[in-house]
Amino acid sequence: MKKLIFVMVLAALSGTASGDVLASVDSRELSWEDLVDIVGGTEEVARLGITSEDGAAEILESWVREQLILEAAEESNIAARPDVAAAIEQTVNQILLEAYISDILDNVEVSRLEVENYLDVWGETYTMQYNIRHILLPDETLASSVLSRLNSGEDFASLAAQFSVGPSAPSGGNLGWMSRGMASPDFMEAVCQLSTGEISSVVKTPMGYHIIQLLEKAPLTTQLTEEQTLELATSELVSARQEVLLVEMLDNLRETHTVNVWPDRLLNHI
Repeated sequence: MKKLIFVMVLAALSGTASGDVLASVDSRELSWEDLVDIVGGTEEVARLGITSEDGAAEILESWVREQLILEAAEESNIAARPDVAAAIEQTVNQILLEAYISDILDNVEVSRLEVENYLDVWGETYTMQYNIRHILLPDETLASSVLSRLNSGEDFASLAAQFSVGPSAPSGGNLGWMSRGMASPDFMEAVCQLSTGEISSVVKTPMGYHIIQLLEKAPLTTQLTEEQTLELATSELVSARQEVLLVEMLDNLRETHTVNVWPDRLLNHI
């Protein structure tokens, strides 16, 4: 009975003409379409639990209260206050950044055949987990130098603490146990080819240049199904292509803009 009442209320709301207004405050208006957009779709409206006219009124009152405060805020010109203006600008910039990146990356796809061919080579690695540590370096020359020192017998943890720019540096580069899907395919492919105790050559990813050591490996406690493996591999390959596309986009943008950085000036303030 409760569900039936809710459906009737929802039907009454959704049955209004697209131009009908559900609530208003001065020139601000809320239509059914606005409400659907605000909550994220008709299914989300259903989750509001509206089962009566009183319930519908309370939902609309929530909107009214918000609009009244917004009206007061605009009248007070609080948006001109420096801290508020800065927060607004930061929020707008974040929205623009995310929207632009989404437009660039959202259409990246891989075919099922590509994924299946990839799994023909790497499928077994999706059944394993790897305990690893790494040293992340900002340029290839430094990475090659650190690798030479490792190959000469210097301590991995000490060099990681001294040179790595990754968050794991203080712990000697330890990343703990990792499995497929927890890092880029390039990184994990390098991990999966190592023998226990072996140190990799320099591995380039969008994050920088890595030197990786495999400490131990073991079968996953819970094995993935065939479909789960397919989904994970698809996600990895899509992410990898997105990373490449993002790097290419940034390189192209750098070529069309004048970019300067002064790290010494930053250090002077620290």
